[in-house]
Amino acid sequence: MFVRRVMKLSGEFYGWRLISVLWLIYFINIGFVFYGSSVVNTFMVLEMGFDRKTLGGGFALFHYMSGLSAPLAAFIINRKGIRTVLTLGSLLLMTGAVLMATAVSSPLTFFLVYGPVMGMGLGLGSVLAVQTGATLWFERKRALAMSVVLTASGIGAVVAAPSLGLLIATLSGNWRIAWLIVAALCLVSACVSILFVRNRPSDLGQVPDGGAPDIAGEQLGTPPRPVVHRTARIWTRNEALKTPALWLIFAGIVGYFVPFMFCVTHGIIHLMDNGLSQATASLSLGLLTLFSIVGRLLGGFFGDRVEPRLLGGASLLLLLVGVLACMIAHDTLFMVIYALCMGIGFGCAFVIMPTLIGNYYGAAAFASIVGILAPLYTLFSASSPFVGGIIYDVSGSYQAAFIFVAVFCIAGSCAIFCAREPG
Repeated sequence: MFVRRVMKLSGEFYGWRLISVLWLIYFINIGFVFYGSSVVNTFMVLEMGFDRKTLGGGFALFHYMSGLSAPLAAFIINRKGIRTVLTLGSLLLMTGAVLMATAVSSPLTFFLVYGPVMGMGLGLGSVLAVQTGATLWFERKRALAMSVVLTASGIGAVVAAPSLGLLIATLSGNWRIAWLIVAALCLVSACVSILFVRNRPSDLGQVPDGGAPDIAGEQLGTPPRPVVHRTARIWTRNEALKTPALWLIFAGIVGYFVPFMFCVTHGIIHLMDNGLSQATASLSLGLLTLFSIVGRLLGGFFGDRVEPRLLGGASLLLLLVGVLACMIAHDTLFMVIYALCMGIGFGCAFVIMPTLIGNYYGAAAFASIVGILAPLYTLFSASSPFVGGIIYDVSGSYQAAFIFVAVFCIAGSCAIFCAREPG
């Protein structure tokens, strides 16, 4: 009520303030839980003597559960709004982090806490909710709003992982304290969600984009010609699922997630196999993350000016160049080309695909649509590193695996180029 009164008195559009609030929540929940947990769990495995299979299996279960909880997240968003789902997700992450610090003593307890509890918490309290928020509050500047809020995960990766690593090293390897700090941060996310998140513009008596009209051409007495297609139809989830365009977009999402997850998992060790030093190979992941932030901002800048379908197809082609550069990289130059192309290509596609769904099918159906697609593309993306590892174990080389994921880039790019607006 306080926020509503302040916005009414000031007349200021709340959308950009909301984007900053969503950015903070996403920064904490993705940065310190998704990326930070990889650091904390490494120390846990070393101290408790778990094998690497346990570490990998726990992360796979965590990743699967975050995707499989998307339908539940969509259901809560449609019934109660993004504030409720972000609050619940953050509280579940807080609970999971406390349990990771106090209850994990065996591989079984690790699987039970890190997989279902924290995986579901991340699924509720992260990407679907913040994407829905950007979609509901913005139309003409949807891609820009989407890109700004999604930079939080890239910056979170850069900040959270090294910060937690330094903290644990300072505490002589006490990884349990790190989990308690993560729990406190997730509590901050929950409080911020309750206090400052608003579900839709109408909650504050506002309209998307603040109600400023698109005035191009008005002085000539002619309506503005839209550069980017944005549907005026009110779609339902079931109607959208029957359109070829949605499944072409789905193919595009798979087309960028599969190679990205494979390269993030196997890229460093492959570069070391190709003769690069451990330090140089490890640098590739940091560069990739930084370039992905650039890609998200570029996607936001151009996504409201150029038809996102074209940007999405081009992004996957750039990602293809990154895959091939990584495959043949034997020196620093090709490592940088790999990180540049993979990072910008992934970052841009990561913004463009949800923007495209929002533009084609509208804000009302967005959460329901993504809630159906997310478990499906998560199965592909989470399986990609596993399949790549099998290919390496069988053949003794990553070459066939790189060709395998390159096919996904090509197929995804073609699909997005063909994904014209539904009739």
